[in-house]
Amino acid sequence: MGLFYKHNVAGSGVAKHGKQKKPFFRFWEMFANKFWVFFEINFIYVLFCIPIVTFGPATAAMTSLMRNIYLERPQFIFHDFWKAFKKNFWQSIGVGVFDVWCICVAVFSFLFFSTTMDNQDQPYWLYYALVMAVEIVVLMMNFYIFPQIVALNLKLPQILKNSLILAFVNIKGNLITLAFFLIWLALLGLFFVPMIIMLPILPLAWLSFLSVFNCYPAIQKFIINPFYEQQGLRNPELPEEEDEDDEDVIFEDRGGEEAPMVIQKQDKGGKVIK
Repeated sequence: MGLFYKHNVAGSGVAKHGKQKKPFFRFWEMFANKFWVFFEINFIYVLFCIPIVTFGPATAAMTSLMRNIYLERPQFIFHDFWKAFKKNFWQSIGVGVFDVWCICVAVFSFLFFSTTMDNQDQPYWLYYALVMAVEIVVLMMNFYIFPQIVALNLKLPQILKNSLILAFVNIKGNLITLAFFLIWLALLGLFFVPMIIMLPILPLAWLSFLSVFNCYPAIQKFIINPFYEQQGLRNPELPEEEDEDDEDVIFEDRGGEEAPMVIQKQDKGGKVIK
């Protein structure tokens, strides 16, 4: 209805094949539409991560929800989270344990090298740089490991191989996502207590959505699309495209092209039925 709706003028309709928005504008539109949903997902995720061993399955479940949001699929938050948690439990639990170990190594390395190094300890700086480089590569691999776990029917060694390759292929998406993760880690180090207090409501879900938005298209491009193309099929996850051959079409949907129609006012005794 609305205050500025003209009841005596019919709109032009909805175009059958609307133009896809640019990624930047699409991201912020989806982020705004799901703003409060992210708080709910973040809280459920932190709750399921309380037993540290469930970090992997919980991350896979959150990634599954973010993939549904990216693909604009309807979902029931807790029901679908729990379903994805159980479905991907055994494949993701090992990845989660390894990730927790990497986090511990990163924290220990930072504390150890920052207290033992000075400007003259060049070998220590080299060791620290190598450790951090490996940690960054592992982090970028995680941008692809969990989306593949929830989206593809592959064994873990294949997923790890694909993730390592994509960590060096999708450079733009990886750098943007990595920058936001590093900013969050820097804020965590500077404002540890406030960031820990806010952790149940933000920003883990935001980072997860950013990762899926930037990195899942690379999985589609290099893994999913070629699989369907080899079978002569089209990836069903992609938006529908307008058919090039319209010669055999008898009735064509021209929604969005017709001119607005003015409805004549009725007599006092009649009414318009919608």
